[in-house]
Amino acid sequence: MVHPGYRKRTIFILVALLLVRFWFGQTFELSGQEAYLWMQGHGSNLSPAYWERGPLVPLLVRIGTLFFGDTELGVRWPAAVICASTGFILFYLARHWFSARGAFWTVVLFIAIPMYAWKFSFMTEAAASTGLMGVAMVAICRAIEENKSGWWLLAGLACGLALLVAIANAWWLAGLLLYFAVHPERRPHLRHGPMWGMFFFAALFLLPVLWWWMSAQVSDVAHGHFAGLWPLHHGFSLNRGFHFIWLEIFYLSIPFFILLVFLLRGIGSKLWEDSRYALLVCLALPGLLWQNFAGFFQEGHFELIAPLFLPLVLLAGCHLARLAHLSRAVEPMFWAILALAAIQSLCGLNPFYLVAKGGGHGYQIRRTQSGENVTGFYADKRQISWRNLADELVQMQRDLGATLIITDTPETASALSFYLPRNPFVYVESPPGVITQFDFWPHYDDSASPNDSALFITRTDQPPPGDIMKDFASVTPIDDPPLPDFNRAWNIWNCQRFTGGAQTAAVPPPHLLPESEALPK
Repeated sequence: MVHPGYRKRTIFILVALLLVRFWFGQTFELSGQEAYLWMQGHGSNLSPAYWERGPLVPLLVRIGTLFFGDTELGVRWPAAVICASTGFILFYLARHWFSARGAFWTVVLFIAIPMYAWKFSFMTEAAASTGLMGVAMVAICRAIEENKSGWWLLAGLACGLALLVAIANAWWLAGLLLYFAVHPERRPHLRHGPMWGMFFFAALFLLPVLWWWMSAQVSDVAHGHFAGLWPLHHGFSLNRGFHFIWLEIFYLSIPFFILLVFLLRGIGSKLWEDSRYALLVCLALPGLLWQNFAGFFQEGHFELIAPLFLPLVLLAGCHLARLAHLSRAVEPMFWAILALAAIQSLCGLNPFYLVAKGGGHGYQIRRTQSGENVTGFYADKRQISWRNLADELVQMQRDLGATLIITDTPETASALSFYLPRNPFVYVESPPGVITQFDFWPHYDDSASPNDSALFITRTDQPPPGDIMKDFASVTPIDDPPLPDFNRAWNIWNCQRFTGGAQTAAVPPPHLLPESEALPK
């Protein structure tokens, strides 16, 4: 049956959403995660590939800032474009497989679900991976139906670019193999040459990462962190694992998650007999199983959950629209789920209703006096302002004669560097056991002068690390710093009279990385 008008409605909604996101992206400051990705995309000392975080998102951020400068909009507008483009892709694929009616309501569901409403408000791995998952679904669908090399190449391109976002996106390819392997009639396709050509084409995108890994520039840094890059090297934790699962349910909205479970159970055998349902489930299943399993070892990558649920959202939207069309009793439930999901999405998008969205996740990790991390929403605290913190730190530098700002996390250092473009770069002391952007910058010991001073910014109640205590003659806490809306999660230490000390991070030799190239542009 033809349903006229659904395409026009979809175009209107997605274009309006694009304009709203362009406006909304300017109304709140960068998250620490966005600032770190911005930092990776700037500076002349960057390698074309990056191991800890793939190079594609920093490249997209760099392209975005070419149009709107180093501003919040410059960083985020690519996410708005990806969101609208993904909506059009969902409509096209759902209309091709199911109906125009189901396609329209799938797009509405995609817009209303908090996971996508929140994740597309930030330019992170979630936004890029979700857009690429949409392209991969369309390309794989048409490639299976038409068996044309062009569609297989497009699928390889989407999956290859996804590998440059995060190597864990390789589970998409595992899902495609699962789709062919689980059904006897589809197993002969495993000997199909163009499909394996797609796998080979996607694998070629890993060559820049391998080239980077073998380069002399990172030999002193990357090889020292090699052990920490292998999966499941953290200890097992039930609390972290169940917390990871709870975040998935909350971000999907609890009513939609319950509905999704019942829909998958009700579809039953169609999941494997119907090639459409089977493909959507298989693309999502291996990655979701791995991420949730890795969550119990503190290795789950929550940014990659949104693209993995996208095929299930398409399946649920189309199937629910079909049930609502056949039975009037289903339609009120559909509207109720859409309304509840939309209300949750709008509440979380208001930066003045809830606290700052931490690292771009929509929640904040607060460290208690005992050092324990507590995650959740805190309506009694105002949003942390990087801009206010940066402005006040500059004033404190003048008052105390500090020449440098030192932080304990790359995200804090990146955010302060973003809002302090004319300030000496913000240095990270004692980086964690992974490669960070700042590992490629000259150490403060290489350029510091005797009696220099610094401000050390930390979000823990623990004293500064031993390297700070050794490098400065006097390290004293600043009680109640005069910051607007100051959040006590921050602690600032006044570090006076640099005396020189042990190197705190392995860095390339000075002649390979001039100091002038290490400063952010």
